[in-house]
Amino acid sequence: MKKVFLLLTLCILTVGVAFADTGITVNFPSVNTFYCSATNGCDFMTGGTSAPMWTTGDFVTETFFTGQPFVNDITANWGVFDKYGGSPGTFYENDVYINGVWVAYFLLGDCNYCSTLLTVNGTVYFPAIWGNGTYDLSIVLAQTAAPGAGSEWFSTTTSNGGASTALFSSTPEPSSLVLLGSGVLGLAGVIRRKLML
Repeated sequence: MKKVFLLLTLCILTVGVAFADTGITVNFPSVNTFYCSATNGCDFMTGGTSAPMWTTGDFVTETFFTGQPFVNDITANWGVFDKYGGSPGTFYENDVYINGVWVAYFLLGDCNYCSTLLTVNGTVYFPAIWGNGTYDLSIVLAQTAAPGAGSEWFSTTTSNGGASTALFSSTPEPSSLVLLGSGVLGLAGVIRRKLML
């Protein structure tokens, strides 16, 4: 009977682990984030902001060691100064990459040189990226602004004064849960059969 109880407890713990979301929050962009701007050089964001970015390929990037074997969603909470102007109705695309894999994008609009600190937030889901605990998170400007059309600056803080963050999560895929569930049901059947004997 003790063996049966131990097995049942193990099954319940396994199911609990399978449904657990192992999210890890990191500061990004942070003072350890590296940026490169075609017109303003490369450096770390030690002063709290990147240099102005307005050229295709300008980027911010940082490597994180989360311990997660894979990630399949990320939640953004990023501060960005929108300083675009002179081209009403124009939007500038920023592409988000994890380990070199494109996972999302966000747009900044021409705000008539408003210099407003915006917060980019939201969650994006994607096929599992296996990094064995190491993940490079990069944001890359996808197109060049016209001369005099302004720029964007990444910030270590958001519009509410909090730290810019990224939440890496590794939620089990539905097919994995179905496979685990069928295994648990089979094990429950074996336990029931042993109890009846």
